[in-house]
Amino acid sequence: MNFSDAEIVIVGAGIAGYAAAIAAAKENKKVLLVEKSDAIGGNATNSNAGTVCGAYYRTFSETPRLAGYHFSTDFINKLLPFSDNKKAINYHNGLFIIPYEWSFLQENLEQELLENGVLVMKSTEVIRVKRNKKQITNLFIKTNNQIIEISPQIIIDCSGNGIIAQLAGLEMISSANYQSASQIFRVQQVMSDNEFSLNMSLKKAMLSLIHSSGLPKSFLSLSVVPGSLKKNQADFKITLPEIITDDKEVNFKLNIKAKTYVEEIFPSLTNMVGSLKTATIATIFPQLGIRILQRSMGKYVLTETDILSCKKFSNGIAVGTWPIEEWNNDGKLTMEYFAPDAGYMIPSDCLLSYELENLFFAGKNISASTKAIASARVMGTCLQTGYAAGKLASCSSLESRENMITLLNRELVSNE
Repeated sequence: MNFSDAEIVIVGAGIAGYAAAIAAAKENKKVLLVEKSDAIGGNATNSNAGTVCGAYYRTFSETPRLAGYHFSTDFINKLLPFSDNKKAINYHNGLFIIPYEWSFLQENLEQELLENGVLVMKSTEVIRVKRNKKQITNLFIKTNNQIIEISPQIIIDCSGNGIIAQLAGLEMISSANYQSASQIFRVQQVMSDNEFSLNMSLKKAMLSLIHSSGLPKSFLSLSVVPGSLKKNQADFKITLPEIITDDKEVNFKLNIKAKTYVEEIFPSLTNMVGSLKTATIATIFPQLGIRILQRSMGKYVLTETDILSCKKFSNGIAVGTWPIEEWNNDGKLTMEYFAPDAGYMIPSDCLLSYELENLFFAGKNISASTKAIASARVMGTCLQTGYAAGKLASCSSLESRENMITLLNRELVSNE
């Protein structure tokens, strides 16, 4: 397929973009997936989030239930055999997560996209759009120092910051600042096989360093990514003290500064934590873990009340199971839970532009309040909204879209 033949263009090759591309391709659509970085996977691989969250209902049973579509279940079942435990682990307060290796996930995503005939363009960015009152008519993408104009029928924005709506001059859902970002780095030659003990040693060391050296309080959050401690290797995550905004230039500079933070504190950790005495940094992951940015305005805005009340919608196309999770710039975590063994629904109108007929959203870009997206941003939910967006975008008429919504909702309800 040539890029100019694309019927559906998906912007952003994170988990939501991947799911949307596969769903649309299976509906026999010609799909172009555009990614501004040089690798697919979004935060899941470029930041190495390290765990799949939101794939299971929170439960105090020993056997958690998967949420979402058969597509979601298939995705999880591909990951499980390659995790050390071969099953989800109980992370905290009934929340089950799945650790994964970023390189395996990235390879898997690329292979599946290739097998389904999705054309992927990396290091490619949408820089301008043309629109009329009802639709986006043209996209201008920059790749290899060239600017190319294409005219897709449908656009699905999975960028995480609503870039298409921004370029089209649409109303955005935004805040003055957002949750703090995190930086993940991999450490080798770790002389410990006990995650709890290592985390306690890290906390003790950071308390001392914050007190003696005036390091930011947010550094107390330094911890091992759950499930990553194996074969004398572990991934560490630290929360940054800076405020995140929609300013791209500021965030770009912070991405560089985060690496400097890691390089500055690590020598002290090797001196203070016995199990890190001979440890070295294997890699500092290239992309800063920015949790939330501005989002596109849809026909409906998901709210905190919808989530905490586990609201159901007749046009629900995804099931959210993760609590409202917020990190502030002191490194403190706040979790707001709803009832265990329950979930809320995300209506299809959160995936549809309020103004443009051929613009769809998925992932961290769905139409949701700042509080609501703090729950819906996790990978398990992004997988579902991406899949649903790909299916809905493939429909040729409003009637067929309504029928698809009914089918999607029926599958979710039958799996509850």
